[in-house]
Amino acid sequence: MYMYKVCLLSFLLFLLGCDFSGSTTTPKVSQSQTECKSDAPCIFANQVKVWLSEETLSPETPFSIYAQLPAGVIITAAKLEGVTMYMGYIPVQFKNQGSVWVANTMVGICSEKNMVWKLILTTVDTNTATSENVEYFFNVTY
Repeated sequence: MYMYKVCLLSFLLFLLGCDFSGSTTTPKVSQSQTECKSDAPCIFANQVKVWLSEETLSPETPFSIYAQLPAGVIITAAKLEGVTMYMGYIPVQFKNQGSVWVANTMVGICSEKNMVWKLILTTVDTNTATSENVEYFFNVTY
């Protein structure tokens, strides 16, 4: 009976930690995982450009993410999520440095030697108050 209660409690705690909503009210703009080279700007339909400091990334090694935005557009939120294996999310803080926004970050190591990560960049057009998510995919290998 004790084991049954422990298993039931563990299962309920697992369910509480899951997000089954899967819905978002913010439109998104994605790019194919093979369309963009990591160290060259990837230009999205909304004219947001995103690129990385390195062509080849390794886990637990710092790297920079760059974003160039159209006039009147700002970054309101950013996070990294594992695609190959979900590892939670990593908040990313961008700082405006003139015409380019820069974030310094790193990702953790996992059992996958080639891991696909996704940057979710939330932008707002200050003129129209329109919010959009940009999804930028990249690989990390070791």
